[in-house]
Amino acid sequence: MPGDNIVLVGFMGAGKSVCGRLLARRLGRCFVETDDLVVARAGRSIPEIFATDGEARFRELEGEVLALLALKSGEVIATGGGLPCREGRMAALRALGTVVWLRGDLAELVARARRAGARPMLDGRSFEELEALYRSREPYYRQAHLVVDTTGLGPDAVVARLLAALRARDAARV
Repeated sequence: MPGDNIVLVGFMGAGKSVCGRLLARRLGRCFVETDDLVVARAGRSIPEIFATDGEARFRELEGEVLALLALKSGEVIATGGGLPCREGRMAALRALGTVVWLRGDLAELVARARRAGARPMLDGRSFEELEALYRSREPYYRQAHLVVDTTGLGPDAVVARLLAALRARDAARV
C-alpha cells in the first residue's frame, strides 16, 4: 500500500542508517538507504560525485532517487541529511509514509558523523559552519510527522523510542 513506509530524516550522525537497519529488522521490513541508491545510479561513491560533479549534481541525483521512492511500499527508508532540504521534498517524503526526524545535540551528531568516515559535507567546515547548515535544515526536518530525540542514546534505545512513537501515532489514528 503506498504511503505506508517509515522515512527517517535528520542531520549527519543522527543514526538514520544504523537505526533504520535495526528498525527494519525488528519490523520485518526491507531497508532502503537513499545514499546507496544515489551511488548505484551514479556508479560512483558520494565523495567521488562531490569531487567530480559537485554538490549540485549530487542533489539532482537525490531528486531522481526521491521520485523512485514512490514505488516503495512497507519499507524503512533512511534519507541523506540534505535530501529533504529542498522545496517540495518534505511533502514528497510525507506522501511516502510516516516521516520521523531523528533530532539530536549538534555537537554529538557532528562527533558521530566524523567517526563514520568520508562525509563531503563535513570536509573543511568549522563547527560554526556546520551549525549554520543545521539551522538552515531544521525548518525542513520540523515538517516530519514525528520527532525522536537521539541525544545520549545508542541505536537500541533510539529504535525503542522510534517504535514507541510509531505505536502511539498508530493508536491515535484508530
